[in-house]
Amino acid sequence: MKYMLLIVNPGQTPPSEEQMRPVMAQFQQLTADLAAQGKLVHSARLRPNAEAKTVKVNRDGSRTIVDGPFTETKEAVGGYYMIDCVSEADALEWAKKFPPYFQIEVRQVWEM
Repeated sequence: MKYMLLIVNPGQTPPSEEQMRPVMAQFQQLTADLAAQGKLVHSARLRPNAEAKTVKVNRDGSRTIVDGPFTETKEAVGGYYMIDCVSEADALEWAKKFPPYFQIEVRQVWEM
């Protein structure tokens, strides 16, 4: 079963570049561990919210493109991992291994 692990910045003051070095090292190790166990499908870091665009559907069915993410919140999805696990419990165990600064949303992917 595939799971999307969404990396959510909790909206706090971001760590300094110096503080991020060990965090990035944790991400690199986690990526290597997932790949070594054959669980990593794909992962990527997303560009900042300031660069996001959202296509909204108007009442008349037309569409409008607006700047920014879909939700207006301090929390923001900053990246993701798609992993292949035998169970939700397995995916949750992997989510616990992410650097503690981030919240990880775990969602199973619909497979047809």
